Amino acid sequence: MPRPAPAHHTPHRLTAAVRLLASGSALAAAVAGIPYVLCATAGVPWPSQVTSFNDLATRLEQPISDPFVFQALALVGWACWAYFTATVLREALWLLRCLPTLARDATLLRRRTATLPAHRAAAALLVGTLLIALIGMWRLPVAHATTNATSPAAPVATVAPLHVPPARAAEPEHATYIVQPGDTLWDIAEQHLGDPLRWPKIYQLSCAIRQSDGALLSAPDHIQPGWRLHLPVHNAPAPRPPLPSVETPAPDPSTSTPEPEPEEHQPSGGGGHRDEQRQRDRQQQDRPGREHRQVTIPLGTASAIGVTTAAGIAAALGFARWHAMRRRTPRLDTLATPLEDDDLQLGDALHRSNQAHLASRATRHHNPDILARRTAPADPGQPGTVTIAERVGREVRIDALAAPGGVRLDGPGAEDAARHLLVAIASAAQRLRPAPPRVQLLTDAATARRLLPGIEAFVPAWTLTGHAAEAVQAAEHALLEHARHEQRLGTEVLEHGAPALHVLLVDGQRPGEDEGQLRALAARASAGQLAVVTLGGHGDAAQHRLAVTGDGTATGPLTDLNGSTMFLLAPDTAHELAQGLLAAHGHHATSLDPTDAPDPEPEPTTEPQRPDNPRPSRKSPPFVQEAGPSRPVHLALLGGFKLLVHGKECTLADTRKEETREFIALLAAHQGGLRGEEIAEKMQLADDPAEMKAELENLRRAARRVFRSATGKKEVAFVTLSGPIHRLDPLYISTDVTAFTDALTQATRADSPHERATALQHATALYTGQLCEGADYLWAQGLRIALHRRALDALMLLAEHTAQQSADPEPALALLNQAADLDPENERVYRRIIKLQITLGRDDAAHRTLALLTDRLAAIDAAPEPATLALLNQTPPTRRTPAGGASIRR
Repeated sequence: MPRPAPAHHTPHRLTAAVRLLASGSALAAAVAGIPYVLCATAGVPWPSQVTSFNDLATRLEQPISDPFVFQALALVGWACWAYFTATVLREALWLLRCLPTLARDATLLRRRTATLPAHRAAAALLVGTLLIALIGMWRLPVAHATTNATSPAAPVATVAPLHVPPARAAEPEHATYIVQPGDTLWDIAEQHLGDPLRWPKIYQLSCAIRQSDGALLSAPDHIQPGWRLHLPVHNAPAPRPPLPSVETPAPDPSTSTPEPEPEEHQPSGGGGHRDEQRQRDRQQQDRPGREHRQVTIPLGTASAIGVTTAAGIAAALGFARWHAMRRRTPRLDTLATPLEDDDLQLGDALHRSNQAHLASRATRHHNPDILARRTAPADPGQPGTVTIAERVGREVRIDALAAPGGVRLDGPGAEDAARHLLVAIASAAQRLRPAPPRVQLLTDAATARRLLPGIEAFVPAWTLTGHAAEAVQAAEHALLEHARHEQRLGTEVLEHGAPALHVLLVDGQRPGEDEGQLRALAARASAGQLAVVTLGGHGDAAQHRLAVTGDGTATGPLTDLNGSTMFLLAPDTAHELAQGLLAAHGHHATSLDPTDAPDPEPEPTTEPQRPDNPRPSRKSPPFVQEAGPSRPVHLALLGGFKLLVHGKECTLADTRKEETREFIALLAAHQGGLRGEEIAEKMQLADDPAEMKAELENLRRAARRVFRSATGKKEVAFVTLSGPIHRLDPLYISTDVTAFTDALTQATRADSPHERATALQHATALYTGQLCEGADYLWAQGLRIALHRRALDALMLLAEHTAQQSADPEPALALLNQAADLDPENERVYRRIIKLQITLGRDDAAHRTLALLTDRLAAIDAAPEPATLALLNQTPPTRRTPAGGASIRR
């Protein structure tokens, strides 16, 4: 029997009981109460005195009396009750048929009632609420298996890998399940045992397991991601055999490569964990759609990284963009520059890495049955994971180097592999910020500069010492920290996870190092705690020699790496990636900044910058704000995809097809149109020219069918083809993106401050959200960032104009508050708010604004600049969590 739920879960069951009582009472009153009242007041619905049709005709010929009217009304009441009861039975049958879906997704009832007339919606609501309440009385609430709040990029899996450990004579047979975010015992039992009511069996088998964080399963609804649960093995589905492959044979169980763990590195000490991990690897490989997706991303000559490292670099570029925004001063003349130029100027390696990551994210919108696309890279590993090689189509984690005795990298590709190791560790930390990294590099500064010449600044995931001996001492301290953690693990519940895996990198080509101390330390290396890697040399400090060829092929005694292909980085490529990682921490990298980013000192200016040789000015017509789109079709991309016909949103089924939506959105975002090759590149269509041409034709037909069905204009093409250029017909289709950019252009050409302010106000009103919000289209990121920046610049310039032209500062503060909501971490906005508040004598409000800025910057691992702190003559205020959605201005 399961243990009773603790007291803090009682409100959940009490709520379910109240719902059950209320819905049951309402349903009973409707089905049984109404006929009881009718019987008590008006009697049965048929007249007992009438025995024939002649009697009925005689009764109807009599004058209408009050009793007759009363009986007629009662008869109508009986008819309405009978109809409602039949409706209740009809909806009850439908809900019972959909009961498994209703148990998993309670929103099914809301979606059902939204499509029904009032009387059927009421019946469905009564029955559905009763069923949900009954399920809630038995079903456990959603377990506290939520993703790490500091890892927004972490993927959420709905089905966890299931694996059966090797049979042991002394243990009962069971299957081991790794808890995923959002799991409950109810869902696990339904998915893997076939019956959600069997969750108590899982609880009984798992309540005595000591988890990786030292906790026990003390309550049925308190499970965490990464915990191990035991399932009855006779009910668990047997693992499918590996899919046959011509290019790579199925991996041998003894050489399976670890998959990224859902939580921090697990403490060593049991071979069962590695066996379970390898069983999980085989099932991960067997999942449909994964075996053909590449995990290696080539970055030019003699350089390649894994998809997990690319995800970290993409996260670093996000932080770099924020730091670039810190140095950006809004200027009027930059509002009309091409959108494609308003982003980081990435080199070839950074661009390839970022595009590969975006392509892997975009696959969630792809349906190969409808539109064939290029094969995207595989999904990255969990945030914080470091991968170093590829083996049989999967990434190899850095734990493969944590072999007792240490590993010596040797051969022509050893330095390139070590160079990749530095970049991979630094990039993995980006996806965890502001949380500390799960893998920490220990090396001396001379080794780091040898591998990455020209890099003078370093990232927090690297611990650099003056000498190699100091790095060895730091590794010994790290082992002591792990020992303390394991000692406390069995006696108390820890607030923090296990310490980071420390990777000691030593240059084996320099003589004079204490090889005895290094050899003793390497003997204590273990997965999740310490890896000792020696680069080159001929000593015996390392027990395992891993030979790496120029193309990355590795051979050696380590089973997880023997025959693998190490990820390599040539010096120039590694330098470029390192520059991107440093830019993520605020270190200025000129090659990454937008070309129009000015110096940080000037305030926003609404006066356009005049060139040295100005062109003859042309007086622009005064800007007139239209009441709405004048063309029959209007496409709204800002804030999400919407198709409006004569001002009303179109809900045709064809508009919900993702491929058609993406094609229409792509053309709508490019007013001048696109060549077929450009569309194929942005949408990752087939490489074959004939197949690409056919796919473009199908997309054009689908888009035209959407517009013609929505408008009824069968004779209009809507999507025009002028030579190779595909374009939406501007005579019939308008877009909010074009209206937004046109308003910004009009602001730069305005002849008076009033016209300029009117155009800026119109532009800010049009920007209602990010471009194609909620869609991870490969082509959308750059345009999305550029439009967001333009909207923020427009708000800042409009606020500056308002502050200059109006004696009342409140409108300017309102605009700045709107800008802060648009970009909550933009320090320049807060700095301007603080200046206005100080000018108005609102010192308390200025201090609260600075505290709010400090909290928001801490969430992205940053702090206010000295120039911001100098406004109030203070050091950073103490961090506190502001109320969600709190206004800055008090």
